[in-house]
Amino acid sequence: ARGCTFAVKHCCNSAGTFAWPEFHLDMVRPGIILYGEQPSADTVLPGLVPALRLRAAVSMVKELAAGDAVSYGCTFRAPKPMRAATLAVGYADGYPRALSGRGTVSLHGRPARVLGRVCMDQLLVDATDTGAAVGDVATLIGADGPERITAEEAAEAAGTIANELLCRIGPRVPRVY
Repeated sequence: ARGCTFAVKHCCNSAGTFAWPEFHLDMVRPGIILYGEQPSADTVLPGLVPALRLRAAVSMVKELAAGDAVSYGCTFRAPKPMRAATLAVGYADGYPRALSGRGTVSLHGRPARVLGRVCMDQLLVDATDTGAAVGDVATLIGADGPERITAEEAAEAAGTIANELLCRIGPRVPRVY
């Protein structure tokens, strides 16, 4: 009505790309589905297969005695003797600080809880029953044997959405295709 014209028209995001082909117009804007992730818990699209794994190397394994504190501010104290593994990944790489003491990673196909605060370049996890050793690889998002941590699960624990979590994965993280 105002005489505006557009060379290219688009209105479909990831969910719209699947659900409303009649609105594809000149192009579509697939986002999170490029990772094989669902657009949201409310919008489940058939046939998507997760294509991303975020992994980090174990750089140190340390025995903790009951009462030992780890991480900045000593926010975690070992309730009993346990093993802690340091992972070479932190919030500068896109792993949210909001997962401090709340996140879970997978080590050898077993869940390992984040201990203390997520630091800029590293985080610690409970490796007590995992058999973890220096040089092993932990999975922060994706499949590791029978264990799977979805981007949606990690995002929910961090109080955000999977799209934001995946966009935070920084340029320091090597991409392997």
